[in-house]
Amino acid sequence: MDASHRYIRIVGTHNTVNKIFHIVAFECMFTNKTFTLEKGLIVPMENVATIADCASVIEGVSRSRNALLNGDTKNYDWDSGYTCHQLGSGAIVVQLAQPYMIGSIRLLLWDCDDRSYSYYVEVSTNQQQWTMVADRTKVSCKSWQSVTFERQPASFIRIVGTHNTANEVFHCVHFECPEQQSSQKEESIEESGPGEPSLAGPQLDPHALQAPSGSFERLSLGRSGRCCARLRNEAPRRPSGHPV
Repeated sequence: MDASHRYIRIVGTHNTVNKIFHIVAFECMFTNKTFTLEKGLIVPMENVATIADCASVIEGVSRSRNALLNGDTKNYDWDSGYTCHQLGSGAIVVQLAQPYMIGSIRLLLWDCDDRSYSYYVEVSTNQQQWTMVADRTKVSCKSWQSVTFERQPASFIRIVGTHNTANEVFHCVHFECPEQQSSQKEESIEESGPGEPSLAGPQLDPHALQAPSGSFERLSLGRSGRCCARLRNEAPRRPSGHPV
């Protein structure tokens, strides 16, 4: 590092609670890896919504805190492997480690039966101003979802489910940003155009499936700015998150 880059100045500009900017730890590292920059921000080529890249789910309900970002797109079922929220209340929110210039994301909606979902996606750099980058509220969506949009700064991605043909909960198995081409599972993206999703579909016998037991973890970012995680050891009441 040459003399012109010997000093680093960090200036806090906003705190949702008071007028003080707090830093708990600071590290500075060097790499020979080259990056594409746009408006001073990195344009990532690889998925940065991973635990290794310090991304996290700050809002949503799941048995496992990292289910949405662990890269597992095969091992999920009626009881685990997904993150969810009740329709009309809350959302699934992913926080990246830093602001990036992003222009695509990819989702895997829960697809162990023939149900379909509707949703929209918003991005933000401060959780105050949000920009909608995908509106699929009038589209019947199943399984893999590819979302592309005009590249823009983002460090928070909010996924809001608006409809489920089976129940009142929106379930998402996997999230990545930017979109990565993968052959792990054949994509099945429903983008046939506007219109209300069909309510037709197989009716599952609820007695053939056990209600979930054990703990669900609810993640939400409170006004204090801290990530609050609450574990419920009893069988959760509605919304249990159970896809049935």
